[in-house]
Amino acid sequence: MNGKIERNLNAKERACDFSLRRLSRFIEPSILLFLSKEDCHGYELIDRLSFLGFHKEDIDIGAVYRVLRRLEKEGFVKSKWESRGGRRRRMYRITRQGRELLSSWIERIRERRDALNRFIRLYEEGL
Repeated sequence: MNGKIERNLNAKERACDFSLRRLSRFIEPSILLFLSKEDCHGYELIDRLSFLGFHKEDIDIGAVYRVLRRLEKEGFVKSKWESRGGRRRRMYRITRQGRELLSSWIERIRERRDALNRFIRLYEEGL
């Protein structure tokens, strides 16, 4: 990342403690979203988190795998071992229950988005 952009990002985050870096709970719906598009292995999911604003250097790889194991244990994803290019990798796929959970997440995220939009509107109106 460009040094100037990184310095500006760090300055913004020091000023305001609201950041995707600190929203580790957002990993779960992010994983479900990506798996709803296609089956993936763990490192593919980790790479894709940057599309949603997570900073690669700040992603807790262990947390991603813990979320995957918990989601699998609870029946929201399934996995199987697959060989690709001579390497064995665990491939994950979303289940019907996982799609239902993702829908619930989408409802909550929309509620939060609406609340944040109200907050911004109030700010912009000078209240």
